[in-house]
Amino acid sequence: MPDNITDLEVKALVDGVNLSDGHPRMSLSSTQSEIVAGFPEVFAQTRKLPVDVVEKSARNAFLSSIGQHSALADDVTFRSCYSSSTAIDMIGKAIRLADRQVAMVEPTFDNLHDLLAGHGLAIHSVAESELAGGTLEDVIPAHGVLFTVSPNNPTGAVIDADRLHQIAAACADRDTVLVIDSCFRAQDLRAQYDMYAVLGQYDLDWATIEDTGKLWPLQELKAGFLNWNLGNPLPLARMYSDHMLSASPFILRIVELFAEDGRHGGYDRLRGGIQSNRTLARDHINLAPAYPESRISVDTFRLPEGVEASALYTELGEIGVHVLPGELFYWAQPKLGTDLIRISLARDPEAVVTGCQRVDQHLEAWRRVVIR
Repeated sequence: MPDNITDLEVKALVDGVNLSDGHPRMSLSSTQSEIVAGFPEVFAQTRKLPVDVVEKSARNAFLSSIGQHSALADDVTFRSCYSSSTAIDMIGKAIRLADRQVAMVEPTFDNLHDLLAGHGLAIHSVAESELAGGTLEDVIPAHGVLFTVSPNNPTGAVIDADRLHQIAAACADRDTVLVIDSCFRAQDLRAQYDMYAVLGQYDLDWATIEDTGKLWPLQELKAGFLNWNLGNPLPLARMYSDHMLSASPFILRIVELFAEDGRHGGYDRLRGGIQSNRTLARDHINLAPAYPESRISVDTFRLPEGVEASALYTELGEIGVHVLPGELFYWAQPKLGTDLIRISLARDPEAVVTGCQRVDQHLEAWRRVVIR
């Protein structure tokens, strides 16, 4: 098997039915198409405006459209990034320079772990269930960094406001920097309470990553926002300046326009489409969903006993159907994911139905062989 999930997703871009990567590949809505038709005018406009004006306007529009009003306070520092991965890489380098230990949620998308490990960091696994309901003092490294994801990929789990209060208080008590990746926030209303208002109630160092790359089918035109509190011990501003000057003003203006469209019905259409595709997937694959309460644009299924995810991934690829095996999401304990496959729901319904039917047909053929 290739080294990471992204390697598998790249293969799915070539041919066949791509239910692999979580990037949005569905059709544009009519209002989104109108925005795209105006791209030449947007390009001309943003050439004439100061970058910081465009950047702040885009960030304000996007974060307020998903309920994060306190993120816009004067005591919150931010930078716009090419992507969430760029922001995570900056965080990893900053943690190394600050010489802090890291605990990270598991399962989650493996490049979060790999980007930090690439800077030589030793990363301790924290089970998502422990963060959701365990004794926090047992999993939060004193004077270290706790890196978690909400909503999480692939589980869709959300840290609710009450639990975030507990996590923030525990991190403050232990002088631990809390890092939260919230790139799927717009897909789940449960994640749209004002998280920054909660964080601001504690004497806490924190950093967050917000991102648009999972929301709109814009062929990788996207932006991420790295936010942190004043006085944060991680040298994030320096790491940012080592990586880049700014995100593209053109793309930032597109983010603003799509966020406004989202505020006026676009997010409702997005979430409705995801849930409709989830129903289609579950109707056409004779498997139990591994995370029944997930609302993000991926769904994960538990395989029958005797079927390994990596083998099924390979077999499906040979017939032009691309999914993801669960092993790599369990970046520290891959055996915990050997009976899981993940599919993307950010597609047109026809692609979801076709791909799921082929997965089910393949599994049905396997069942007939086993029964014989």
